[in-house]
Amino acid sequence: MSKEELLLATKNRAITRCWLSHTSYGQIAAATAGLLWPVGIVVAGIWGIAAMGGFAGVILIGSVMAASKEADAIDLEVSEGNFTKMGEYLTQDDLLDLKRKAIAMGVTSPEKKMSPNTGQNPTSGNGTTAPNSGDSATLPRATAQLDDAAPHLFMVGRTREGKSETLKHLIGAEKRVWYVTSKATDKVPEHWQGYRVGGPQLGEQMTWLLDQWEASLLNHLEGADTDREWFVIDEAVGILQSLKTKGHKQTAERLRGFIVEMLTAGAAVNGFIGILSQTGNAGPLGIDEDLLKNFSIVGCGKRKKAQMVKAFCKLTDLRLTAQQEAEILSLDGYWQLWENNGPTLSQVPLSELPLKDVVRCPVADDGQGDSPPAQPTKSVEQMVLELLRKRGNAIAAWEIRNNIAALKKGSTDAAKLTLDRMVSEGLLQIESDGVSRKYRPTGTA
Repeated sequence: MSKEELLLATKNRAITRCWLSHTSYGQIAAATAGLLWPVGIVVAGIWGIAAMGGFAGVILIGSVMAASKEADAIDLEVSEGNFTKMGEYLTQDDLLDLKRKAIAMGVTSPEKKMSPNTGQNPTSGNGTTAPNSGDSATLPRATAQLDDAAPHLFMVGRTREGKSETLKHLIGAEKRVWYVTSKATDKVPEHWQGYRVGGPQLGEQMTWLLDQWEASLLNHLEGADTDREWFVIDEAVGILQSLKTKGHKQTAERLRGFIVEMLTAGAAVNGFIGILSQTGNAGPLGIDEDLLKNFSIVGCGKRKKAQMVKAFCKLTDLRLTAQQEAEILSLDGYWQLWENNGPTLSQVPLSELPLKDVVRCPVADDGQGDSPPAQPTKSVEQMVLELLRKRGNAIAAWEIRNNIAALKKGSTDAAKLTLDRMVSEGLLQIESDGVSRKYRPTGTA
């Protein structure tokens, strides 16, 4: 398409908008009844005027238009490039299409904005009208990060739309992260605790996990643990619904209560909650609308997927223009929407953290947790070794403490003294990944 053809096509579209905006479909049908062209092409086709023969088509339907609009249409037809007049009738979508064609032809660069004023308000991602004032033609770009004023994380995105990679970018460097998912294929950074739940033992698994989580939160609340700790639930809505349908309503309420307690009291004691969801509906989680403000909201999507735009706008009450939506949907690869004094586009770099598979979550033993009840004849050292052999992998001091009743009475630092003594006695060995220190039995223990 040449520049002249692009101008003619744009002019024809403006004429089409001109007479369609002031002429009913019935009037057009009556006026065009004697034509050889199908009425559907005239009414629905973007280039309807060109199909009717340009000026001849305008004159034909002029009798059913207001005189001023007829004059506008004729003025548009005979003008060489009256962009001011075109701007009165071209819509936001028309301008986007024109800009795309112009960029493809090299007539303008991607940074240039189409300036004709359409006289219309753009629409937002959730279908409401967005104000003209202050709206940017394109979204600002910056790599997503958590807001200190909203320290918890709510991430929304469909399957395979980049949530896992975004999560690793946002909190991958955190030293202590619990992660629970219903997907056996998930992988987590090597220093995280990653568990998968599901199947007939879902209730017992979540009971065991909540035993650990609530004990950890209590340590934070009582000041015994001051280190940062994250609790991340992938597909939290799905896990809650599954618990209820499988007869574990009390466990579901317990999980919901933990989420709310983390949102209201966790951040002040270095405890943080992360929710990953495929929907922008936070209702099933039992989270009050005001508490949503404690979340940094991040929407994840990929090319030509509009669902997350709507979910992000719903959760944040932010608005996007039609041009901004079109910009997002035209992006290649994966993208993120996040709040940074307004909606901001992000494309996070790929994580280079070493990963491991999530493991099957242990089950509660009559509500007592993963480790067997302490027996009077067993020493702390024996219980530690039994726990580590049962797990089969090196674990951190704080996790060992939370699973040994005799160690729970003291702080994590006190537990470390016991574990370091066991190291000096040749019972344990230390592994370090540069982020955290973990313990496992020696070959002779």
